[in-house]
Amino acid sequence: MSRKSIIDSLQAIATDYDYAFYADEERYLAQGVKRLPALWLAPPKFHSKEGRTHGKITYSVTLHALTEGAKLPPAEREAAWEMLESDLVEIFSSLSRAERIIAIENLKIKCNIASLTALGEISATATAEVVTYY
Repeated sequence: MSRKSIIDSLQAIATDYDYAFYADEERYLAQGVKRLPALWLAPPKFHSKEGRTHGKITYSVTLHALTEGAKLPPAEREAAWEMLESDLVEIFSSLSRAERIIAIENLKIKCNIASLTALGEISATATAEVVTYY
């Protein structure tokens, strides 16, 4: 139930930020993204559980943000990466306010040098632990 809450919440948030949303294994990312900008959610991984009949479940989440820009000049590419980083921070902040979400912990974002698809995009990858309740 909590895993589905994360996926559904991120899909709604992606729409709010005008990103196409995809959720599947990362091995399908290269051929799965059909339009940019896009968010690609890898399947959330069960990390830990606390409590017996009710408590917390923590998932490891990886979210890729992709936008056009591989052919941009260096200064414009930096600005695009900065925008992706900002969007990812805002997206995870929005996720922290979603129903069934307790907290977002250990958020890390890295800008990717190589394209992840054949669309000629630039991208940033965020990883975080998402704490939910059940």
